[in-house]
Amino acid sequence: MEVYPLKSSILKPGDSLQESIADALSISRIRPHNGDIIAVASKVVAIVEGNMARLSSVRPSKRARRLAQRYKMDPEFVQVVLNESDKVYSGVNGALLTLKDGDAVANAGADQKNAPLGYAVLWPRDSDKASRRLRAQMERRYGKKLGILIVDSRVTPLRLGTIGLALGCAGFAPVRDLRGSVDLYHRRARITVHALADGLAGVAHLVMGESKEQTPFVLVRNSPAMVDGRNRSRNSMQLPSRECLYMSSIID
Repeated sequence: MEVYPLKSSILKPGDSLQESIADALSISRIRPHNGDIIAVASKVVAIVEGNMARLSSVRPSKRARRLAQRYKMDPEFVQVVLNESDKVYSGVNGALLTLKDGDAVANAGADQKNAPLGYAVLWPRDSDKASRRLRAQMERRYGKKLGILIVDSRVTPLRLGTIGLALGCAGFAPVRDLRGSVDLYHRRARITVHALADGLAGVAHLVMGESKEQTPFVLVRNSPAMVDGRNRSRNSMQLPSRECLYMSSIID
């Protein structure tokens, strides 16, 4: 597998993702091949959409102020998290554990890191739709069969640090069902499903970085995920809370 990090200028609301990726590819002297997957940081997708919250315009509720005091957070930011969350479970200093669009994540995906001053960047409005649209644009531009992956970061239970999370993808299957397959000792797998999109998100996140790298795009070549031109919704990557090893123990 080959991984090509692609640097970009700082994107602003209204900028074109297609043009920004094309510029980054050109600067790196890379031309897409059939089967390549282009990973895009969710934050730049949200920024060009203008999907941000201006904190000075937020009026914290009593609940937001209470949670902010308990978990040492800014009340305005906590209110943004509450607005974005489907459910809030608990928290630690600086972060709330929330349910957002079927994913258990910190702060409902809202983030102030690398956001314009005074703003929190939210998740893209619809990562599936954004993936499909960008895939169609890039395939028309280059005449190749491509995959698109929108990447954010998340934390893992009882582990320190962030890893990649696939928010949406287009052009390839995000999971590979290995149930019924045979291992080296001829035992059949009973529950194993390979998270291809999340694995690729981890690779992309590793080279994108989490600070001032200015690497919001990554091209992945010869990956285990086969680009077949089909589109799947993000819920094909998700489990109901009651079936999740971690969340099943804390749901109401």
